[in-house]
Amino acid sequence: QNIFQIFMFKYILYYLKNFLILIRINKPTGIMLLMFPAIWSILIVLKEEIDIYLIFLFAYGSFIMRSAGCIINDIIDIKFDKNVKRTKSRPLASENLEITDAIILFIIFISIGLSILLTLNSTCILLGLIVFPLILIYPLMKRYTNLPQIFLAIVFNFSVLISWAAAKGEFDYQSLLLYLTCFFWTLGYDTIYACQDKEDDKKIGVKSLAIYLEKNINFWISFFYLSFVIVFSLVGILNNINFIFFIFLLSFALKIMYDFFKTRKLKSKNFIKIFQVNSWYGFFITIGLFLNYI
Repeated sequence: QNIFQIFMFKYILYYLKNFLILIRINKPTGIMLLMFPAIWSILIVLKEEIDIYLIFLFAYGSFIMRSAGCIINDIIDIKFDKNVKRTKSRPLASENLEITDAIILFIIFISIGLSILLTLNSTCILLGLIVFPLILIYPLMKRYTNLPQIFLAIVFNFSVLISWAAAKGEFDYQSLLLYLTCFFWTLGYDTIYACQDKEDDKKIGVKSLAIYLEKNINFWISFFYLSFVIVFSLVGILNNINFIFFIFLLSFALKIMYDFFKTRKLKSKNFIKIFQVNSWYGFFITIGLFLNYI
């Protein structure tokens, strides 16, 4: 009986470990990049009193929806992942998990995400229903277009519109400005992220902005991050955000661009570290917005 219990315990741990890897619990940067823009919306809209409940709700929702996105991405990309050095050890690509297991987990996470969405107002629900099919389509974009990062930026930043509508009851031109702001940010960090797989992607026929813009990549990374800074600065000015916010906004953009240019010059493959800096970028921008309440 003890041997059976030990076997069952190890079996459960094995599946739990692979489930956690499947939803990238060991790589939280993606959660942060989805969560912080949603929090920015709430902090900008609610100028006089912080709604902690709403912030935690969107933080939790970001974890749930990012997990669901990772699962559907790995299901659709299983054949590609087997041929890329960085992804061939993922649970589905390495066959440590069955696709049916992943589908069940996806249904669970999507159901939780829907239950969260249904607690919000009708505008939020409508926006959520619009973005849902786009989440399913996104993993296919790298097969048919050179612009999967643009599609991701469109889909990923619906969190800005939904959280703005949750805090204000509607979305207006400023929410669209913030959406455009985060659109440029996503283009920047996801193009950097795509650089790490560029050679493998060329071999297997996967498309990306990192490949499409390869000859002028420094210019475009600069354009994406400076556009992010400029449009976000406009949002900050319109809402009388404190000067510390602007310091964080500019200094981190300059650091990321500097690190990227240096990495390319040295032909380093360590683009993932530059990508991960963006989670700290989002964190300090959030701190800057929190300071506006003091």
